[in-house]
Amino acid sequence: MQLLYLSWCLVCISAVPLVEEGKWRAAVYEHVLVTASDVGCTETVCTRDQAIELMEANLAVLRDNVEEAARQGADLILLPEDGIHGYGFNRENIVPFLEGVPQSADGSNQCALYSAEDSSEYLSEHYVMIQLSCMAQSNGLYVAACLGSVVGDCDHCGPDHGTDCFYNTLVVFDPEGSLVGVYHKYNLWTSELPIYDIDKLPAAVSVETPFGKLGLSICEDLLWRSPVVDLAERDGIDTLLLPLSWWDMFPHQLAHSNEDAWARGLQINLLAADNHVPQDWNSGSGIFTPAGHAAVYHNISTSSTGKLLVADIDIKPRKSHVNWAEFASNNLDHFEDSEDVFTAIVYDDLYNFVKLNSDENTAKVCSDDGSLCCIAEYSAVFESDVFSLGVFSGSHIKDGSVSGSFYIEMCTIIKCDPEDVWNTCTQDMIMDYDYLTRSNTIFTSLKLAGTFSDSTRVFPEALFDEVTLRPELVLITPDGVLSIREKFELQPLVSLSLFGRRYKDDADMPD
Repeated sequence: MQLLYLSWCLVCISAVPLVEEGKWRAAVYEHVLVTASDVGCTETVCTRDQAIELMEANLAVLRDNVEEAARQGADLILLPEDGIHGYGFNRENIVPFLEGVPQSADGSNQCALYSAEDSSEYLSEHYVMIQLSCMAQSNGLYVAACLGSVVGDCDHCGPDHGTDCFYNTLVVFDPEGSLVGVYHKYNLWTSELPIYDIDKLPAAVSVETPFGKLGLSICEDLLWRSPVVDLAERDGIDTLLLPLSWWDMFPHQLAHSNEDAWARGLQINLLAADNHVPQDWNSGSGIFTPAGHAAVYHNISTSSTGKLLVADIDIKPRKSHVNWAEFASNNLDHFEDSEDVFTAIVYDDLYNFVKLNSDENTAKVCSDDGSLCCIAEYSAVFESDVFSLGVFSGSHIKDGSVSGSFYIEMCTIIKCDPEDVWNTCTQDMIMDYDYLTRSNTIFTSLKLAGTFSDSTRVFPEALFDEVTLRPELVLITPDGVLSIREKFELQPLVSLSLFGRRYKDDADMPD
């Protein structure tokens, strides 16, 4: 096998804007996948050469965007989860796509090692790692990307998985092409559990760079305490790297909305690179800060394509403290109990709701045990849309991953009609994308707060017409109120939510 795809000359960078002092230039790429099923490698076990041919089809596009990011002066580029080998595998047919990767960063430089070896066997064995190392070296920037890795003689993968452990792995290469970060995804999505393994405990992996401390995570990890919250609160990272393959899960788990909410809630920068599969509603990448996005891309139209995003952000993000329970706890008695409470299942969780009415301006609804109450102040004229204020406090099992369930405290305002619950509230089962993403209701004022428990971390979400993020319209006060700014040109609202995670009541980690 010949190495045909590496460019050994540095990208010529000229006339790029200078980065202000205290900032750095980040890049993420949302990628249109060539999947293994496109070439039959999910129906049969392909050869290593066939696997490399498929992966090179993706790497060629990724390589072009790494070079373009370098031309724009980026310090680092993040590429998506599954962006090299695709998805749709089982434990058997993924094998030719896997490569040996050190279990922790060892500073090895596969680009230099291949140059010294000049061996077709070495190239075949380490193909993806060589390509990524050389992309970083040739373009003079950090490259972070995911691949499937294999570690032999494991003692914890279980009898069904044999002695080899397979991992969904994020690697980071520095501008010299050296391996400086390795992270094995811990919180596997349910469809990954038969394919990949997990380490005995989640690992919090960080990388020190000239532009701050980076934390490593992959996709579903975002929703759990470890490693994401540990990286942010215990290890003091500045920026979280989040490659993902995430589709729109209504109403509260759209990729770009969660990315924005977690950057705000954890008071960190967050880089997210998603795959672009419009027919599966799979899109949502961006460069996020505690104040909102610096760049974002979400587009599931049939004519849409992949997208490179480049933006300058603070090395040390500006932080603020919010007591998410203060306002609601201090003012709960000022809100009358709303009448006509109704229930609806939202993403497999049973919520209590109260309808919002044009002739009222406050609403209150509590969980059955009274542990969480949500209050809203609002002004709006409701025409065809029906909005309701909802509350849920309990274990959520639909995204159970390796631990089985996690605990949510949620206050939310979504389109939800008590007269037609199934077709309006149960949004994860609704296939009418226009209904899910469009709105004609403008709130001239809107405030949302909840009596969250002391241990709950809260992640604020605000989605406007066409599920857009409008940070200029969002205000978060230190006493825990999420509101829409009233002095800006207002936009129709799709949803406003306080997504609370009570990590201490999550299911136990597996043995």
